[in-house]
Amino acid sequence: MVDCLARGERLKRTSTLDAIGVGPRLVAGIVDSLGHEAEVIQCEEAYKSPHILDGYEALFVSGMSTDLVSMTRVAGRWRVGPAVAGGPSFVDYGFLLRKGFDFVVWGEGETSIPSLMKALDAGEGFESVPNLIYRSKGKLRRNPGPAWTSTQRLWRFTPSINAVMSYPGWWGARVYVEVVRGCSNFYRPTLPLADGRRCIMCDICRTGDLEARLECPIGIPPGCGYCSVPAFFGPARSRPQEKVLSEIKELIGMGVRRIVLSAPDFLDYGRDWLVYPKPLTDPRSPSPNTEAIESLLKKLTGISEISNGEAYLMVENVKPNLVTEEVARILGLYLPGTPVNLGLESGHPQHHLSLGRPSRVEEVFRAVKLLKKYGLRPYVYLIHGLPGENEDVIKADMEAVKAVWRLGAEKIILYRFTPLKGTAFEGYPKPPPAVKSRARQLYLLVKRLNKAGKRRMEGKVVKAVGVAIRSDGSLISYMLPHGPVILVREYKERELLRKTFKVKIVRALSDRMVEGVLIKG
Repeated sequence: MVDCLARGERLKRTSTLDAIGVGPRLVAGIVDSLGHEAEVIQCEEAYKSPHILDGYEALFVSGMSTDLVSMTRVAGRWRVGPAVAGGPSFVDYGFLLRKGFDFVVWGEGETSIPSLMKALDAGEGFESVPNLIYRSKGKLRRNPGPAWTSTQRLWRFTPSINAVMSYPGWWGARVYVEVVRGCSNFYRPTLPLADGRRCIMCDICRTGDLEARLECPIGIPPGCGYCSVPAFFGPARSRPQEKVLSEIKELIGMGVRRIVLSAPDFLDYGRDWLVYPKPLTDPRSPSPNTEAIESLLKKLTGISEISNGEAYLMVENVKPNLVTEEVARILGLYLPGTPVNLGLESGHPQHHLSLGRPSRVEEVFRAVKLLKKYGLRPYVYLIHGLPGENEDVIKADMEAVKAVWRLGAEKIILYRFTPLKGTAFEGYPKPPPAVKSRARQLYLLVKRLNKAGKRRMEGKVVKAVGVAIRSDGSLISYMLPHGPVILVREYKERELLRKTFKVKIVRALSDRMVEGVLIKG
């Protein structure tokens, strides 16, 4: 199982270096549970040292659409046995099959992999594997299968625990543990699609029955126009608490220090239980299931290593419109001092809504204020180059960035729009980098504020974990529970690798990195 996620065209990560995702671990866990032996290998290793692939019977490669080059380069190193591609890259199945893969798994692995493993063992029967794409007798074949796995079958498998150790610096990395699959936002964008289709304002996706929202009369994919999650992974489905608790206990027992409760929106947790057996396709109603959220967090923070500060628990993305006073209070009570990510994407009120967003700009402001009030650290996302962007949108973005910064946002994250297959905005051109576009001033503002945010940290004493030693001898360490990378230049104890220690921040090196000095004792 080769992990090519976020490798792009250069076969290496340039961001989120400390993240260990769920997907490859889950595939390895499924394969292991079926009586086979799976091992996760990093994309860079598989390409640079292909001999490490020797002796294996099958190659599975996971990646996103932006990782196609890395994935196919790894497939080119594979000599014996079937090569299978999966992950979000499955939408580019034609390209993957032309470039060395024998099979592409469409959608969720829980649906396809058990049947695929039986077919691989027998060397036949591939026509019965759901959601499998391959060539047979010179023709492209796509087997039928469910759009997503049913709730009853979804949580049968547990991601591999041991696979975590195949990642560099795993003891200090953020290990993602899935708590919600899919997303509740089945709104559609009202901006025109690249092929000329445009929302007919039937309003089914916003006011219709929960089941009716699954389909659009003119075929616009659900969710925010740039996002593929609801289309490919379905409505939000929550993982049973005992399965989450069991996996996290095992990871912490192995030495993992940072756990992220993975979900497109953590506040969808348990909301699907409130509307069952209907699908959760409304991003605003019902309100968050605070009883389920608090029950989960109470159990997890009751793990001794988390309660005594040896390990840390975090959430990531939440919909701003679901952040209420009670939600902020609960998150602040159980996860004090942790970052929480909010999607602004566009600061222009009309543009924001036209993207298919479930929130309003003022709800983002309110969420930042509430999270800050209860001791959390709001991070705010934006995307430049989106369809419909113009000078007025950029000006509104800049004003919104300044507003969330004044309200207490700790970090602003600016992404470049990427048109993904299967999304409403597929077919739009990819915009130039921010520094070469109308978004240049927005980019410079975000960079300046983030650098100022790092300067705010100067003089603070924080906990960190040693991860690696740079070529110049400085120690790369990750802040606990999360924050900028810390470089420690003056230290003597090589044993600081894999150890937790205190560091005083002395200066900001960039908008992403700070320098610290070791605090003895």
